[in-house]
Amino acid sequence: MPVASRKPGWQSGNLIFSAVPPEEAERLLPHLELIELAGRQEVHPSGAHLSHLYFPLDCVVAKLGISRQGSTVQYALIGREGFLGLNVLLGDTRAVGYAIVQSAGSCYRVAARPLMEAFRRSEELRWAVLRYASWRVLQTSQTSLCNAHHTVEQRLCCWLLQTLDRVAVRELSITQQFLASVLGVRREAVTIAALRLQAQHAIQSSRGHIAVLDPRRLEALCCECYAVLKDGVERLARDIGATSGSQAR
Repeated sequence: MPVASRKPGWQSGNLIFSAVPPEEAERLLPHLELIELAGRQEVHPSGAHLSHLYFPLDCVVAKLGISRQGSTVQYALIGREGFLGLNVLLGDTRAVGYAIVQSAGSCYRVAARPLMEAFRRSEELRWAVLRYASWRVLQTSQTSLCNAHHTVEQRLCCWLLQTLDRVAVRELSITQQFLASVLGVRREAVTIAALRLQAQHAIQSSRGHIAVLDPRRLEALCCECYAVLKDGVERLARDIGATSGSQAR
C-alpha cells in the first residue's frame, strides 16, 4: 500500500487539480493526503474496490491489462496530466486494469466520496474530468494500435519518450523484465531492442538502468504513435490550462 507522508496544503502540480474551484478545494482539503509512491509498487490490482483516487505530481503510473495466465501489456500511462481512478467518477468503483508505479515520486491521494461530490457540484471540475476521459480514450486506442502493429524497438522508443515527457530526468531506474511486462513481450525481445538503440547511441542500457542519450534520435526511430500521443496530451493541457486561467481571473 502507498505510504502517506503528511497532510498537504493546497498546491499546484497536477493538471486536473488546477481545475478545482477554490470553494471545492477548501472542502476537499481535509480528505487530501500527499504521499510517496515507490518504483514498481502496486497501487491496486484489477477489479479492486477503489476508495481513493491518485493524482500524480512527479511520479508516473502504468495501467496494465492482465490475462488469466498472468501475461500483461500496458494500455495507459498516467503522470501529472491526469489521475488514477477515472472510472470511479464515471460511476464504477471497481478498478479497471492493474496499476503499478513506473517512476517513483509524490502524488495526492483523495478519498473517493468527497471527490465524487465535488465532481457533481462543480461544472469546471466536471468539464476537466470529461476532457481527460476523452484523452484517455485516445491514449488507449493509439496504444492498442501500437501494440498490435509496431516493432518492439519502435514501442520501446515510444515508451521512453512518453516517460521523459512526464519526469524531469533522462535516467530511469527500470529493469528489462519490467519493460517486458509493460510492452507485453519476452525479456529477450527487450534486450535485443535495447541493444539496437544503444548501438545507435540513442540510449545507454545497464542492469536496472536506462539513460536516454539522444531524445531526437529516439523520435526518429519511433513510430508515429508518439507524435499522436504527445499532441493529444498537449491539447489536453492547453484546454484545461485555458479554463483554469479564466477561472483564476
